[in-house]
Order: sequence, then structure tokens, then C-alpha cells
Amino acid sequence: MYYGIGNGYRGCLDDSNEKHYMDRHYKKDMRDKNRFQILALLAASCLMVACGHQDASHDDKSKNETETAKIEEETLEEDTETIETETLETETSETETSEEDEAAKRAAYYDQYEKYVDFISSKTKDQLETEIDEESDKLYQDFLAGKAKAVYDKKGDFGQYICLSEVLEDGQSYTLTEMEEKLVAEGQYSEGWLYEITEVSYIDAGLDGNYELHCAIGASEFNLTLIVKNIGGKLKLCFAGDSWSRCETNVYYNGEMDSFGSSGAVSHGGDHGYIDADGNFHFWYHFHEDGYEAGDDGELEYCNHFIGRHIYMWLESFTFGQEDGQNYYFFTLEDEEREEVPEDKKNPKDPYKLAKEALEAEGLTVVTEEDYKDMINMQRMKIGFTDDLYQYGDELKPEPYW
Repeated sequence: MYYGIGNGYRGCLDDSNEKHYMDRHYKKDMRDKNRFQILALLAASCLMVACGHQDASHDDKSKNETETAKIEEETLEEDTETIETETLETETSETETSEEDEAAKRAAYYDQYEKYVDFISSKTKDQLETEIDEESDKLYQDFLAGKAKAVYDKKGDFGQYICLSEVLEDGQSYTLTEMEEKLVAEGQYSEGWLYEITEVSYIDAGLDGNYELHCAIGASEFNLTLIVKNIGGKLKLCFAGDSWSRCETNVYYNGEMDSFGSSGAVSHGGDHGYIDADGNFHFWYHFHEDGYEAGDDGELEYCNHFIGRHIYMWLESFTFGQEDGQNYYFFTLEDEEREEVPEDKKNPKDPYKLAKEALEAEGLTVVTEEDYKDMINMQRMKIGFTDDLYQYGDELKPEPYW
């Protein structure tokens, strides 16, 4: 058992790494074998030359042996050059084949992944399986034109820079134009900006056959994604979330939402949730990840607690509360080659043991990978994000090639 998986299984010895390991050692054995053959030829040559000098009275024999040694030396040089050339050609050929196979697998993976993303993403009107009902279509077009109002639901507002919660009142109705005017008002982060519609598409939150409007307005480098639903002839603003150069927010066709952002090279985080068939947003969990490197002396510490030497730690936290929720932590350790460090439970100074003790000494609640998976899955079911919604499109998701 190891504590946590980060964003995927880092540094695991998979099939491609194992093949690389075996190829590397095969080539080393071939080079050693070739060197042995060369040394054997040199030894035989030296022996023949030495024997030729023992009897100086046989000039003809000595002359013949000298010529023979010269021929053998030339032959040895040719053999050596041939062996080295063949070895280099073999290694080059194997490397090229391996790189070609790797490139082909990578291309196939990303080609299939692009198809998967296209399938689960919001869709344009002509991509929908059925037509949008007439009432909803008119209301959505009127909203985009700044004519129809939508009720603002603060629960679904995830804006971090473009914050509707700062300019709108929960439960009140606004047109898109009114929202934009309030966002660019004096004193706001986007004061004086010129907003324009940057995207119009549709989703089927809850997969019930009733479509929601998925649109975005943009200004400067920011985009604000909005989800609007027709509920009994009136519009509801179900969700709002912004994106920019260091953060991206997505709402998928099934109503699932995720965001991911970076606050530094080794500091990342985001949120997960979903919109149900009734247009209600449900928060799932928030996560954050930080990387810790060893110091100049090669020692990795956490809050002055020694963990190990020449290793690296990824520490992830997650919580099920949007505000002041209980935080749980899990971690992975990697060596300098970014390979996963194996856990040694019999060693009292095992880095995993020391890391867990260091985190708990600072009041952190540490869980295992299995705990993390179970807790996330239980929370998903608790909020009604059922398997048929969560697994939408999984049949198209490619298996990792690495």
C-alpha cells in the first residue's frame, strides 16, 4: 500500500518501462560479448608474436611469423570495426523501432482521446440527437439577445475573478445584458471591459432528454461559462464558472463540471460537481496538490520533520465541503528519476512511515489510496451522481499506452 495516487499513477513500472529496461540490458550484454571477442583475438595475436621471437636463428620463420602477425592485426582491426559497426547498427535499429512504436501508440491514444472528449462535450444545435423543444429554444435565443431574464442561483456560482455573486442577488432575475453591465461597473474586477458571447452550445444535464443552454461570455483573457435551463417557461442560471490562462472550467454534456487551475509549477487544484436534471448544482469535492523537493543537502523535510534523502513528495488534499470542510490528505513519494519509491513496512525509517508521521504531527488527517477512492465514490453516490451519468462515454475512453 502507498499513500495516494496524485493525478494518476506516477512513476509506476509499466510494460513500456519494463521493455526499455530489458532492451537496455540486452544491448549492454551484446557490447560485453563483442569486447570479449576482441580481447580474445588480441591475446591470440600477442601470443603468436611472442613465440616468433624466441628463436632468433630462424630468420625465415621469424619473417613469416611477423608477416602473419601483421595480417592477423589487420584482420583483427577489420573484425573489430565490423563488430562495432554491426553493434551500432543493431542498437540504432532497435532504438528507431522502439521510438516508432512509441510514436504510433501515442498517436493512436490521442486520436481516440480526442474522439472521447468530442463525445462527452457540449454540442452545437446540429449535433443534438433530437430537436430542442420550441419553448426552450425561443427562451434560450431571447436570453442570448438580452431579452429574457434568468433567475440567479448563488449555489452554482464558481466564479473566482468574474464573480456574479458580487454583483447579483441570489434568487433575483437578470438578462444577460444586465449581468454584463454589472460586471463592468465601477469598482469591479472587469471594470470597463467589453463582453461578448464566445460560445453557444447545449447539454443534457441528467440525460433526461431536455436540453440546457451552455454559453460563454468573454472579455480580456477571461471566459465565463453559463448554464441556463428552462423550467416551466422560466429560465434559471444553474451554473457560472470562469476560465483564464491558469484555470479552465468545463461543463460536459451529461451535466458534469470540473475545473483545474495552477498557482505555480508544483501547486494545482480544482473542483468537481454536477448539474442534475432539475437544474440544481451539486458540489462533489475540491482537491489541491503540492510538490515538495529535497533541499540543497538532499534531505526532504515537511515542517522540519525529516522524511528521506533524494526523494520527492506529492501531497494532495481533498474535501467535500465548499467552505470549511474537513480536509483529508494522501501522498506519493518519488526518487530523483521520478520513479515511485517502494514502501518497506519492515523498515522503521521507511520514508512512507516518516512522511505519514510528519503529516499527522502537523494535525493532518492522512488516508490511504483505497480510502481516497472509497470516500470519493461514496460522496458521488450520496449527491446523486449515479453510475449511468458518471460513466457517460467511458466506452470511448482509451486505455493508457504507457
